[in-house]
Amino acid sequence: MAKTKVDIVSGFLGAGKTTFFNILLGIESADEGIVSYGTNVNKEYFNQERTDLNMENTIINEIWDSYPDLKEVQIRNYLAGFLFTGDDVFKKIGDLSGGEKSRVSLLKLMLSKANLLFMDEPTNHLDIASKEILEDAICAYDGTVFVISHDRYFLNKVCTHICDVDYGEIKLYPGNYDFWYESS
Repeated sequence: MAKTKVDIVSGFLGAGKTTFFNILLGIESADEGIVSYGTNVNKEYFNQERTDLNMENTIINEIWDSYPDLKEVQIRNYLAGFLFTGDDVFKKIGDLSGGEKSRVSLLKLMLSKANLLFMDEPTNHLDIASKEILEDAICAYDGTVFVISHDRYFLNKVCTHICDVDYGEIKLYPGNYDFWYESS
């Protein structure tokens, strides 16, 4: 399976990036046409609001609740890869910073069986070390990632294609952000 990392870009606010993204997710309806996925496509969505987290859970229990078949040592190893070590795993989700919550959500997403990830501004609230973890995880991910981001360094690191949305017209470019910028 080819690894594809796509970013939705446009030089204009209000050009339709989020609407296009939401139509693909089924959050909004298209004016025309239909969106359909193959029978083996399992999609997941990473949003900025962290609505996927139980604020009363500890970090370790948040992962365990989602993946009850994992052993504690496996969960701790995964959490360590996302910079949660030692007693940090017992912090309550509600007490975490925005970046820490994002790291927990990202770990849950990476552990999912999804082969199509939708990510809306995934680098928001992340420090440099957390961004590097995300970049490495996306680059190693075997599925397709569809991302909206304004982080040019991140886009250059992870994207293999750029989808340019310009007031209803969509063009797909092979390559990263710099290639798209030079081509458009």
